[in-house]
Amino acid sequence: MVSTPEYEGASKRVTSLVPDLSVSYKTRDYGSFSLGVKGRGLSWTFVEQEAYSFGIGLAGGAGRTDSKDGTAFKPGSKRLLGLGEIKQSFELTAFGHVLLGVPLYLQVSKGASVGQPDAGNFSTKGPGGTHIELSSEIPYEVSNSLSLSLSPTISWADAKFTQSYFGVTAAQAARTGFAEFKTKGGIRSVGVALGATYKIDPNWSVNATASISQLQGDAARSPLTQKRGQAVAGVGVSYKF
Repeated sequence: MVSTPEYEGASKRVTSLVPDLSVSYKTRDYGSFSLGVKGRGLSWTFVEQEAYSFGIGLAGGAGRTDSKDGTAFKPGSKRLLGLGEIKQSFELTAFGHVLLGVPLYLQVSKGASVGQPDAGNFSTKGPGGTHIELSSEIPYEVSNSLSLSLSPTISWADAKFTQSYFGVTAAQAARTGFAEFKTKGGIRSVGVALGATYKIDPNWSVNATASISQLQGDAARSPLTQKRGQAVAGVGVSYKF
C-alpha cells in the first residue's frame, strides 16, 4: 500500500494497493540478471563484489496524464489539463555502487521516447533527457528480526528532462492558465528515506518506508509545482523464496 503525490510537485495525494514483484538469477560466470529490482526494470549486474558493483538496465517511464487524476501507476492531474499527456518512455540505465564505509549508489538514466505525439490531445513524446541519482543506505540492526535503514538521496536532471515535467511552452501557456516557463538543468531534488523490515520467519517479512524530498531549482520554481516538499509512504508484506 503506497501513498504518493499525484505527480511530482503536486499537493494532492493518491493511495493505492501496488504489487511489487521481482526476480533475480545469479550465474556463476556472467553476473546477475534481475527483473523489477529497485525500479530498474530488466537489469544485468555484470560486476558484482561486496565492495563494488556495476550494471546496466532497461526500465519504463510512466509519463504523465493531464486528462484525469493520477494514480500510483500513472502520475497526473486534471489540474494540468491542456498541457498534454507525456507519453511513456524507455530508460536506459547504468548503475553501480562502491563501499566507502557505507555504500554509495549511482544511477544514470537516459530516456528514449516511445510512439509519436498526438496533436488531437496535445500529447508529447516521453521526456528523453538524462537524470542522475546518488544515494546511500545506512543500515542498523535493532535485533535479529528488526532492521532499519536510512537512505539520503540527491538527484540531478538536464534541461530536456526538467522541461518535460516542470516547463511550460508558449503553446501550453496559451491553452492553460499557467505562465510560460523554460527550465535549465540542475539539482532536481534532495531527500531522505527511512525503511524498516521485520522478519516473521526466513521467508515472510513486513516492510515499511517513509521518505521526504525537497524539489530544488527550476523544479521548485515551476508554476506546475504546488508543494516543494514531497512525501511518500508505504507498507507491505513480502514473501521471499
